[in-house]
This record gives sequence, C-alpha cells and structure tokens, in this order.
Amino acid sequence: MVIPNHDFLALTLLYPEKLTPFEFSFAGGRAFIEETGVLRLEPECSSSISLVLSVGIHGNETGPIELVNGLVADILEGRLSLGIRLLVLIGNPVAANLGERFCEVNLNRLFRGAWQNHEGFESLRAQCLEKAVSDFFEPVPEGSAHTRLHYDLHTAIRGSAYEMFAVYPYVEEAVYNQEQLAFLAASGINAVLLSHQATTTFSYYSYLVHGAHAFTIELGKVYSFGNNDLARFSALKTSLVSLLEEGQFAATVVSQMQIFKVVDALIKDHENYELNIASDVKNFTQFTQNYLLTHSAKSDYRIAQTGDAIVFPNVEVPIGQRAGLVVRPVSIADLQLN
Repeated sequence: MVIPNHDFLALTLLYPEKLTPFEFSFAGGRAFIEETGVLRLEPECSSSISLVLSVGIHGNETGPIELVNGLVADILEGRLSLGIRLLVLIGNPVAANLGERFCEVNLNRLFRGAWQNHEGFESLRAQCLEKAVSDFFEPVPEGSAHTRLHYDLHTAIRGSAYEMFAVYPYVEEAVYNQEQLAFLAASGINAVLLSHQATTTFSYYSYLVHGAHAFTIELGKVYSFGNNDLARFSALKTSLVSLLEEGQFAATVVSQMQIFKVVDALIKDHENYELNIASDVKNFTQFTQNYLLTHSAKSDYRIAQTGDAIVFPNVEVPIGQRAGLVVRPVSIADLQLN
C-alpha cells in the first residue's frame, strides 16, 4: 500500500480518527504510516539529524499543513532527496475537517501528560503524538552528536506586527542557541518570543523531555484550505529544503531579529474579564505606561512600561486560563548564546 497520489493530507483527512499502519519504499528511503496523520520517513543513508515537523495542532491553521504536505509529496515523488530522518505530524485532523481550532479542548495545552486530565479526541490525540515523538527520538542517544529538532508550525488567530514569529520554549538557564536563531532569521521569522515559564505546549514537551531544539513557529494569519498564499512561506520552504536534503541549517545575521521577553501573563479571573483593545489589534501592538489593558470585577491590569506589547490576546477562554501575554523588547546583544 502507498499514499494515494502522494497526498498525505488527503489520506489523513479521509481517516481522521484511525488508520491501519502500513509502510512502503520511496526513492532513497522507507516510509511508515504509524497512525493517522503520523508519517515517518527514514533515508537509506545515515543521518545526524532527526526532525519533527508538526502542523495542524489547531485544525483551522491550514497554511503550514499545505506547505508541509507539499514537501512530503516532493520527497515521495523524488523531486526532493531526503537526507535526514523526518517525522511529519498532522495534529488535529478531526478539527481540520470541521474547519475548527479544536473539538473539545485546545490540543496545544495537553502535552507533558496534561492530556490525562481530559477526555475526548484531543486527549487521545495528545497521547498519540507524544508517543510518536518519543518513538521517533528513541533510537537517537541524547547528548550524542545527533541533533534532535522539532518545528511546530502554526498560524495565529489575528494579525501581527511581525507576521512570522517564533516562541522559544522556556530555558531555565536562559542560554539560547545561536545556530537555531540564525536558521529562524534565514527562514523569514521576524521576531522571537522567549517563554518565561514551563508550559504544556507541544514544542516545550519535545525540548524538556527529549532535549530537542524546539520552537512554536507562527506563520501569519489563519485561512481556510485552498486560500493560503504559500509564496509567503518561500523563505521557510527554502530553509527546510536545505535542511531536508543536505542536513544544513540556513543562516543569516540575527542582529536585526526582534527579541521579546514575557513580562506578565494575563489570566482571566472573572466572567466579565475584558481586554481594553479592539478585536483587530495585532500581536505585538505596543502601549504607553499606565494604559488600562484589562478590567474585571476582580482586577485591573495597567501597562508598566511604555513599549510593552500584547501577544495572543483572547478572552474566549475558561476562567483561570491565559487571556494574553504582555511582552517587552530586549536586545539580542543581552542574551546568552551558545
């Protein structure tokens, strides 16, 4: 059995909840469908890099899904010669078929075992995805010369002052990888947000549990299937092709990249919790000192320093969950890089 028309996405959406595993050969390697939306590609040649490309963790974030599906087709049809180990994950195919962000609960809050606190498709899917990543990285000795990577590709609910940006998982020692930052810069990523605490996101799971260089990468706004301008991802595609074929990290100077640190997490504390911004305010919109950003029956939040900005504003979350982040620009010269 093979993937019909080399269209991994179509096969996944046809069987969104369960698919019998199978394997087949392609030019230069062996392919393994391990579960619906889980495709492992092993090149014949030995490789010092193992890369996880995950897309569609939120089902309506279709641009990255189409981008990566095209790369898979190029590999299977022999237009792209795979030189590294690759695991491709389409995260939430049930929600993708519905055109929704998720079915019952945000899948990107269920990793590091948080799925155990929930029921339903997303809980089962997080467990499945964790196992797929663990099985993929297991043959690779941690701490060896082998490089583990996980790029979790998303698109945002709203626009952004920096169309494409990455979230760097929380690093306790606050030492950041210069090679990875240069790769992101070469890939058209305009800004990087440094996480301030441990989370239950997919990229943080891969970093913490498997020691991977892992990032959540936001690639502009959400559009429906067939309405994405994939040319916007051309720089990222070029970087990924170089990595997939040659195991080489594209690079450029990082001095122009905008870096932000988290100042505060905005936690919804009441049903009448409000963000004092318009519905179309972009990520990284900056405010002046003392601006009243949020209000509820229990609290007010005012901006502490002119230039502080908001990222991921969303009050349509349960009480106790994050309604946004307040971030502050920092100089890349002030970071510890290795």
